[in-house]
Amino acid sequence: MRRIAVLYICTGPYKVFWDQFYETYEQYFLKESEVHYFVFTDDKESFAKYTNERVHLIGINNAPWPLITLLRFHYFLSVEDELKQFDYCYFFNSNLICTRNITEEEFLPSGNEKIVVTIHPGYCNSKIYDCPYERRKETGAYVPYNCGEHYVIGAVEGGETEAFLKMCKTIQSRINDDLKKGNITKWHDESYLNHYIIGRNDVKYLHPGYCYPMGFDLPVEKIIDTVPKLKYFDVDSFKNAEKKKVTLRNITSSSRVRMYLRKLYYLIDCLTMKTVKPDKYSS
Repeated sequence: MRRIAVLYICTGPYKVFWDQFYETYEQYFLKESEVHYFVFTDDKESFAKYTNERVHLIGINNAPWPLITLLRFHYFLSVEDELKQFDYCYFFNSNLICTRNITEEEFLPSGNEKIVVTIHPGYCNSKIYDCPYERRKETGAYVPYNCGEHYVIGAVEGGETEAFLKMCKTIQSRINDDLKKGNITKWHDESYLNHYIIGRNDVKYLHPGYCYPMGFDLPVEKIIDTVPKLKYFDVDSFKNAEKKKVTLRNITSSSRVRMYLRKLYYLIDCLTMKTVKPDKYSS
């Protein structure tokens, strides 16, 4: 029987999502496999009733945003020895729930596939130069405008354990280098994930229905649904977001300028044949 490690981070207010997550994954997720849950939390007491041979609690500090998401690969590697006992590892955002049976055939990598990612529902129909890759050359997640195939979301990712841990180590090294320079990527862990998969031929892409966002109307089946965070807490307050007053005219004008600039940068990168350089960390 296959052994699956589900990786789950829930610190601070995010622990409210665990009950629904656990119940629906126990009901629907990879029922022909032995699924274990590695729960990284700053409040073990809240999960005491769930502690059993398949629910493993790992204590972490509730780091300030965005470190709590940016450092997720560091957390995973803190239990590397334990994860090596499993065939596959998968990370899921805390506010996700399964809506129907998810089979091994549809969800696990097969053939030459090693890594599994999910196409971002917000950019599944976007031109590659309109996707929010990290464009700053000084960062370890830099992607030229002419590179990439599918922009993926950081909420659902995984794969064969050996390949997944190798990816974690590579991204961890890149993040550490950037933090030493004071660089925080645009979309944190997601930026590094998207950089990592470019040019690889061992990636399985799940459609956006495996991370279906609230309020969207996508032409795919809703398989893993999103529970709205605002139902439970003020996300902007939690992330210390600064709300700025802007006018519709300014938004429209600046958006149009950015659109033309992206097209220009895309043409320049095509003409100069920019590429994502081989990763020095993954050898």
